Amino acid sequence: MMNRTLKTLLCIGIAALCLAGTLSAAKKKKDDPYKKIEKQKDPATKKVYNFGGMNIIMGDWWTDPNAPAASKQQEDQRTFRNWVNDTYNVNVIQKQFAGWERQPQAVANYCMSGADGKEYYVFCIDGRSANVGIRADLFYDLSKIKSVNYHDDSIYDQSVVTLLEKKDSFYAFNFGKPEPREGMFFNKRLLEEAGYDPDAPYDLQLSGEWTWEKFEEMCSKLTRDLDNDGVIDQYAMSNFYTCFTVAALASNNASKIGRDKDGKYFNNAGSDNSMEAFNWIQHMFATYQLPQAEGAAWDYFLTAFINGQTAFMCHQEYIAQPNGTLSSMQDDFGYVAFPLGPHSDGKYKTIHDTPMWIIPNIYDDATTEKIAKAVELWNGQVPGYEGPDAWKEGYYAGFRDSRAVDETIEMVTKTPNPNYARLITGISDEDMCNSICWGWRTPQEEFEATQNVWQSLLDDVNR
Repeated sequence: MMNRTLKTLLCIGIAALCLAGTLSAAKKKKDDPYKKIEKQKDPATKKVYNFGGMNIIMGDWWTDPNAPAASKQQEDQRTFRNWVNDTYNVNVIQKQFAGWERQPQAVANYCMSGADGKEYYVFCIDGRSANVGIRADLFYDLSKIKSVNYHDDSIYDQSVVTLLEKKDSFYAFNFGKPEPREGMFFNKRLLEEAGYDPDAPYDLQLSGEWTWEKFEEMCSKLTRDLDNDGVIDQYAMSNFYTCFTVAALASNNASKIGRDKDGKYFNNAGSDNSMEAFNWIQHMFATYQLPQAEGAAWDYFLTAFINGQTAFMCHQEYIAQPNGTLSSMQDDFGYVAFPLGPHSDGKYKTIHDTPMWIIPNIYDDATTEKIAKAVELWNGQVPGYEGPDAWKEGYYAGFRDSRAVDETIEMVTKTPNPNYARLITGISDEDMCNSICWGWRTPQEEFEATQNVWQSLLDDVNR
């Protein structure tokens, strides 16, 4: 017969185990931050989606999944994504696949080599892979997906969904709003020292008077010989010449490459609006651009702006992200759209060159359905950030004032403006840009030098 002491200890032990289990269950229930969310169900089974532990990798060229969160919003997003993985029995992760230079070839190699059944990939691509991949049948036709509505603009960026359309088929997607790229950063201190209100570009943009003419007027006052020795000491602008070129073209209702209603690409560089823009670009660089000193790094223009040497810089908005390139700048800065050209359509624009996501055309239809749905769930709206302006939170943290977000970025996301030249393999950002900006050729000379080569490339894509 069990003695009383041993019996007592056994009872205490059992009670402790029960209590621990109860506390563990209670803690688990309490720690579930999204327990009130209605879990999505598979229409076929009427049960909560269960992806059977699939490992899905969203492969890009920049993401380090182990990097510290840059903001509270990013922390909350990571918490939500972990919850999605646990809830739907899936393991989605976004991370670097190859790197910028190797991504196109690495993606093509994977799409041609087949899957191993252990990991499933969704790849980020850009124009270097786009039309090449479609012609080689490397990308899955997303119009066949039934469980995901890629045409829902509350979830998906329609400028990406429509970018690679071929009749009823389409091959790329991205989430959210079109990503703004090129815009004009300005140094508020230098504007004030030149006699302008430090927010003058914002006010001009708001009134519709932020134009090439007004911009050049400001540049003429900000390009100065400070010690009267006949040599310019302060230049108004230091731009990344490729950014300035594509933005100036867009601002004048122009482009390097256009696309007609039938989806065919054509050379638009020689149009009147484009030539007007190219000639103005060459004039602006010759007159107001800080020259590159001998031996200076390629990004000298960026260093000059950060150090307060120039008042204007056309660049992409991402440099203002938290902990980004401009985070160390001492002077206060603002951000507006590129000024309107004389033949604009009256809308301030940026270039929407958002990366595209594709699913390799190597999985069967049922597997691809699962991949598409799991990726949508994982990229879903984070609870607490559902409002109509919630998307702005990621931008506020990087800019120095709210006008950059509420007035500029909100405005330019509403007018999708793709860079079709980036979709033509063989046409580089340097073409109809480098020689023009630095005055090595006139725009007409550069057009004549590239025309036949471009037409051959366009004929190949349009076949």
